[in-house]
Amino acid sequence: MSKLLILAVFFAILFSVNLAYGQHHGGSAAPPVSFGDKQVTISAALDPADFNPSKDSSAKLNVRFFDSKTNINIEKVTYRVQIFSGETLLAAQMFYDKDGELTVKIQPKSGCAEKEVWRCTKYDGDKDPIVPSALTSSTTSTPIIRGPVFDKPGQYTVKVAIIGATNPKTQTAEDIEFETTINIAQEQQFSLATTTGKTPVTVRTFQDKITNFQFSESTNTISFEMPFHWEHAQHVSFVRNDIEIPKSFTNFQNVNSFKGTVNGIPIFSKDLSLDTYANKDTNVLHFVVTGEELKILAKKITDEHTMIVQITPDTNIVLKSTDVKFSNGYKATISYDTRYGSSKDVSFTIAFFDSSGILAKD
Repeated sequence: MSKLLILAVFFAILFSVNLAYGQHHGGSAAPPVSFGDKQVTISAALDPADFNPSKDSSAKLNVRFFDSKTNINIEKVTYRVQIFSGETLLAAQMFYDKDGELTVKIQPKSGCAEKEVWRCTKYDGDKDPIVPSALTSSTTSTPIIRGPVFDKPGQYTVKVAIIGATNPKTQTAEDIEFETTINIAQEQQFSLATTTGKTPVTVRTFQDKITNFQFSESTNTISFEMPFHWEHAQHVSFVRNDIEIPKSFTNFQNVNSFKGTVNGIPIFSKDLSLDTYANKDTNVLHFVVTGEELKILAKKITDEHTMIVQITPDTNIVLKSTDVKFSNGYKATISYDTRYGSSKDVSFTIAFFDSSGILAKD
């Protein structure tokens, strides 16, 4: 089998898995369900993916309804979209979209004094002429949700019911319901203290704020704590923090893999990945522990209300990589970590570069 064919297989495996169940920076996709002869699902994501309500005045919520096997949109869709924070309903509205890709502009506004928070949320847009209770989403008309939606960091639940599809006048026999999550990070500023000075780092937390952030120069170990109720671990889909470290930080130069522990227990190697491509001046160390692993850890941990994390460079690991070149001068660099944890997962990093060697956009 040629190298190119092997890589094609890698791509197919990677994207087929992430398509149906992937958890992305700004959102997620739901498990597929049957719809006629198709297996359909929806994805929900924010644009920008790193939306920060303290810095950005608005964001776009993109909801896509598609065939999970062919990746083709289901057209002429009537959606009912509900957005929750915990058990609190924040917004509920019907929309109609012709091409299967619903786009709604979100304008967060805090300070709701109503007991039922959803009463503070307002909706603007063109009413659909065929589905009068729905607002139209099209290339010329973007509906707006304005209110206490995505106005603070945390995890939000987006519940989407497909009321009709393939024909706006045709109702589905039963509403097809999906549930996804949108996670909005908050930023915290810390520093890595060494004998030569302090290096500032930014930490994006997707749950509660972290505390006791420290760096041990003797072992090059980053440690921090965060509130976590281990008795409720089975209800948590994942825990995630991103640590943005300047490339100039000498202690982590020539380091490309990390290992870690949670409350003293080793975690899977896939939980720690280093993105050296996304930013010009910083590397991003991703710490992501999935719900399934949290359940395993909860059986071994005695501290009921705290997660204690330690992260250390794994200098024994060398990333393997290869390049795929394209006829227009672009190339893709595919690299993977050779470690195998009991999770049996292998993480791939795929970066695309233009003909001048600069990270490609779009």
